[in-house]
Amino acid sequence: MNLKTLGNALKITSGFITALWVVGLIVGNIYLVALAIVMLIIIIPVVYAKRDKLDEMFKGKDDLIIEDERTRLIYEKASNMALGISLAIIIYAGVVIVALRNSYPQFTLVGYTLFAVTALFLVIYFLSTVYYKRKY
Repeated sequence: MNLKTLGNALKITSGFITALWVVGLIVGNIYLVALAIVMLIIIIPVVYAKRDKLDEMFKGKDDLIIEDERTRLIYEKASNMALGISLAIIIYAGVVIVALRNSYPQFTLVGYTLFAVTALFLVIYFLSTVYYKRKY
């Protein structure tokens, strides 16, 4: 099987797996979600074996991958902005929920959970930043 055919098969299978778990979650059928997870576990070794040729498998119709430093810089700035805005929204939501703990005490744990999630995001962000600075 050539790389283009394998890439197309992986795209179709990925779409099918996504449809399975979405329908399983909407309908509330755990067996559909389990089937999607099993199919994903079966696909992982195939993708891992071909990990060095993923660019070739998913090339466009013109068989060229056009990406330069400017494109990477734009993507990096956009992802940093999206992460920063998401973290700010989560922090502000947590602050509001914790500030309203006298009126709505049942939601206090949610506010603290949002703070913990934000801290986890920041730890993951800084660890990945250190990793990629050393790698490149």
